[in-house]
Formats: sequence, structure tokens, C-alpha cells
Amino acid sequence: MKVRGFLIVLMMALVIVYFIYFAKTGGKSNIRTMVDQYAGAKIDLTKVNMEQLGRIILSRLGGEGQAPADLAELQRSQPGVAAGVFDAWGRMLKYERLSDSGFRLTSAGPDGAFGTADDIVKEF
Repeated sequence: MKVRGFLIVLMMALVIVYFIYFAKTGGKSNIRTMVDQYAGAKIDLTKVNMEQLGRIILSRLGGEGQAPADLAELQRSQPGVAAGVFDAWGRMLKYERLSDSGFRLTSAGPDGAFGTADDIVKEF
């Protein structure tokens, strides 16, 4: 009987410690927080990659005066660009020529589907 009472008190103490821990961390475990930070880093990396690719295309505009029709045309004229056409999830960026000197780069974002709220869009 004494052992049973001790175990109940011990379990209650563990439950209290557990709830205090999650109240302190805002309901997120350390792993969840790290996963969120990793996802944020991928978004930041994709934005930087899009900015660099945009600068390469803009430098081409200075020489030839027109935005490429598609990324394949850019890769043919500048073979070293191949690595820059992917987002942080390893998916191809979508390129849209808006005018002779304007274009848009789009990443499908974390969900991998274009046209959703998490898309990353950069217009130049």
C-alpha cells in the first residue's frame, strides 16, 4: 500500500514537471523549435538564391538588353548558372518573363506546389 501511494505521488510530480516544462517552452518541444528554424533557414536560402539568379539575369540585360525567354536559354548562354535555378528543397524555380526587362522568379515553397500561400515570389 505504501509503495502504491509513493508511485502515485511520483507520477503526479512527473506530470507537474512535464507541464511546467511545456509552459516554459510555449508548448513546443526543442525538436519542434529546431524544425521550425530549419524550415525558416530554407526559406531564407531560397530568397538568397533567387536574388543571386536575378542579379545574373539583370547583368545579362545590361549586355544584351532583353530578359531570356526561359531559364534554359539562360543556361545555354551561361552554363555556370545551372546550380542557381533550384530552391533550397531541390526543386526548379519558375521563371516568367514579364517584359523585355522584367521577370519574376517563383519557388513553390515548403509544400512543393505552385499557386499556394507559401510560394516565394521575387519580381525584378
